[in-house]
Amino acid sequence: MTAVSDKCVVRKCDGSGLIVVVNDGETIAYPCPCREQKKQLRKLDTAKIPLDLQDATVNSFEYEIYDEADNVQKAKIAKHFAIKFVENYCDFSEAGKGIYLSGEIKGSGKTRLSVSILNALIREYNVSGLYITSVNMLNEIKNTFTESSNSNSYELLKYFGEVEVLLIDDLGVEKVSDWSEEIFTQILDTRMNSKKITIITSNIGIGNLDSKYKNGRVGSRIEKMTFPLPMPEESVRTKLSLRDNEQIINKFF
Repeated sequence: MTAVSDKCVVRKCDGSGLIVVVNDGETIAYPCPCREQKKQLRKLDTAKIPLDLQDATVNSFEYEIYDEADNVQKAKIAKHFAIKFVENYCDFSEAGKGIYLSGEIKGSGKTRLSVSILNALIREYNVSGLYITSVNMLNEIKNTFTESSNSNSYELLKYFGEVEVLLIDDLGVEKVSDWSEEIFTQILDTRMNSKKITIITSNIGIGNLDSKYKNGRVGSRIEKMTFPLPMPEESVRTKLSLRDNEQIINKFF
């Protein structure tokens, strides 16, 4: 019988991923459930999910934390839609329809809810995913122009265009130029034509994207490939931070 170790996250094997039993003198080995969990964790790491959000779930998104009644209602609707999106992912995937979470106020929960959706899709549907901010996306491509780079822009553009679920966070905070707009257009075009799911958060309403991206091609593609989901116009970041600090004080002091 396999010895149980803390190296196994479900404490059923010795950390090797195999459960070994002896039955009537015959040794039998079969996969431990920790294998699947390790595979999911690797996918979360590969998806570059921020560490503090890797355990974020759609069901744990709190709409009651907002103060204003209309913001509570917006958050409640957003949570309900997120749950339905995850439950009906195959239908959304077939239609190539993602989500565009928008709200002018920073810290309103856009990133938290969008990452929760990506977490759920990775865990429940075993999809390949990627979380990246719009600024980092452009910077990664720019970095390929240096002589010391081990990758090239074609490979990155191909990856951004083909990953099953792409989450672009904070679209619109980057400095817009003809080059950056062309980059986003290429990525969105590839994803739209192949019906890949794209989730986007932004401080810009979906109907106002043309005021940022003057050529009009970014906004038109996003309108076609995502469902607009307005988020509360209220920051809860400070409130959550204070609550976390209070929990630490209560636990250790």
